[in-house]
Amino acid sequence: MYDFLIIGAGSAGCSMAYFLQKENKSIALIDREGIAGGASGAAGAFLSPLPGKKNPYNSLVNAALDYSLDFYEKLLPSAVDKKGVLRVADTNFDEEKLSKNSIRCEYLSSEKLHYISKNFMEIDGYFYENAAVVEPVQICRELTKESDFYKRDVKELHFKDGIYTIDEIKAKNIILAQGVGSSLVEIPYMKISPIFGLRVDVKTTTKVPFNIHKSISVSTNKHDGTLSIGATQQRHDDEKIECLTTCDKCAYYLESDEMQTATLLKQAEELIKLEDLEVVKIYKGARATIKSYFPLIGKVVNYESSLKKYPSIKNGTKIPPEMLEYYPNMYVINALGSRGFVYGPYLAKILAQNILYNEPIPKEVSTEKLFYKAARKD
Repeated sequence: MYDFLIIGAGSAGCSMAYFLQKENKSIALIDREGIAGGASGAAGAFLSPLPGKKNPYNSLVNAALDYSLDFYEKLLPSAVDKKGVLRVADTNFDEEKLSKNSIRCEYLSSEKLHYISKNFMEIDGYFYENAAVVEPVQICRELTKESDFYKRDVKELHFKDGIYTIDEIKAKNIILAQGVGSSLVEIPYMKISPIFGLRVDVKTTTKVPFNIHKSISVSTNKHDGTLSIGATQQRHDDEKIECLTTCDKCAYYLESDEMQTATLLKQAEELIKLEDLEVVKIYKGARATIKSYFPLIGKVVNYESSLKKYPSIKNGTKIPPEMLEYYPNMYVINALGSRGFVYGPYLAKILAQNILYNEPIPKEVSTEKLFYKAARKD
């Protein structure tokens, strides 16, 4: 019998296990692939600020970044390479957005970059000091070393007499942290869209002084002698796809590893020349997002029961969150997207404090916000 059963052992689930275990709770983790066996293990795990004029979204990202960077450096410094990031203007982040924002940065001209390294191409950009790359699998294993892990492909969740059961595993509380995996309960207001991502770890004799980001990301040289090149490749918003396995085993991706890798390496070479390049390993993973791009945490609202009890919600009646119907002792942390390792510890701590001490959850990331929005469209 466990206090908490967490389904999903990526950044979100592993971070939840860590913070609950620190509160002397007994934890069981379940995942069909293993610790960081899915999208989190395939992540580039770049931790970077989000430039632009201050708004609720980039404020959330940058608050999470500050917290998580400090957290990882204390948790496992050998898995963190914090050397900053050079952001190069592109269609999403033009010169004005990169230079005129609430985050302190330094403009680096092409001449200055060539002084730093002769391997930089004819680019310029803005350097942000507060950025890093982490080793995702090492981080997740460290987060969960005090928890019990079960490798299972969970299809059903049973609840009886206040206890959740999966096979022989029993728990008083359940946390859904499955990313793009199928939810075990009906949550119609949480519509997950997978975003396919690709990461290639390489060896090179080139010394890359800091992370570089344009439409793709190139990391600095890491502790293990490799550097990572990563990108978000393809959205699935309009596709009827149910993720039943990891991306490297999915028939949806028809392009060969060679083609995908060649494209990514070509984009990297447009930023910096990587000499004596050797591809070490290729990773694929689908990151979970929702339409608003905000992550999602909190108690799981029972959609049908809440609307049956308060049908006027559909017409805009404001029913306080505490009066809604919820699945008993069930929580969710999901839709962390391509910022899984930025959000993971920050959101997990907020949710753990909410569960154990009833500390409030910011409205922007709450399950209730999505519930009300979906109900009024119903």
